Amino acid sequence: MISEKHYAADIDSQLRRFVATGNLQQVTAYLDTLSNARFRTAGYMLCERTMQQCPSSMFWPLAVALVAYNSRAFLVTVLKAFLTRRDEVADVGINDEGFREFCCRFRDNSEDCKKILQNILPALDDHTDLRRLFSLLGMDNQAQWIPFLLKCRTLPSYFLLFNSLHFIEHDTDQLERIAYYLIRSGDSLSFNLASLMKAYFGLSHIKGTFSLNLKPYELARIVNSYSVFCQKMRF
Repeated sequence: MISEKHYAADIDSQLRRFVATGNLQQVTAYLDTLSNARFRTAGYMLCERTMQQCPSSMFWPLAVALVAYNSRAFLVTVLKAFLTRRDEVADVGINDEGFREFCCRFRDNSEDCKKILQNILPALDDHTDLRRLFSLLGMDNQAQWIPFLLKCRTLPSYFLLFNSLHFIEHDTDQLERIAYYLIRSGDSLSFNLASLMKAYFGLSHIKGTFSLNLKPYELARIVNSYSVFCQKMRF
C-alpha cells in the first residue's frame, strides 16, 4: 500500500487521465511541471499505483515512454513496477514482446544493462529466462555473465553460472577466486557450488570441509541436467 507521504490525489487523477486516453506524451509533459518533491511523489505513484492499475496493453508503452523521458529517474522504478505486476497480477512477463522491445533500447548502454540485470536476474526462477534476458540485452559472451550470476544466489543463476565457467576453465586463478567468493558468501548453496567447482575443475588448492561428495559420472549429469543440479545442490 502506498503511504500518504508518497500520495497526492491531484497527481493520481492526472496520471490516470493521461494513461486512460493513451496520451503518454502528456504524462511526461506533466512530470516536467512538477517540483522536485512532487516529481519524487509521482515516481512512487507511477510504480505503486499507475503501472499496477493501467491496462496490460498500456504497461510497456508507458514503461518505454518513462525511460525515454528520463532513464536515470525511471528505469529502476519501471523494473520494480514490472516485478510487482508480474507477481501480483501476472499479466506481464519476460516473454512479452513489449519486454523484448524495452530491453533492446538498452543494448548500447552498459550502465542501464547493469541495472536491469541486477534487478531482474534474482527474481527469475527459470534458468532459460535468465538466458533470454542476457540475449535480449545483446550479451552473447557467456563469460560476461559471471559477475552478475555470482551475486544472485539462486539455483537458476548458479546452474547458469556453473555452465558459464566453462568459458574460463583454463584460467585457474580466476576459478579459484570465484570459488573463494562463494565460500565467503556464507550460505549452503554457495558453499556447495564451490565444492562442485573444486571437484569438476580440479581446484586442488581450495581448502574446506565439503559435504557435497560427487562421483565422476555425476559431474557430467550435473552439467547437462538442471533437475540433477538442483537435487545435488540442495544436499
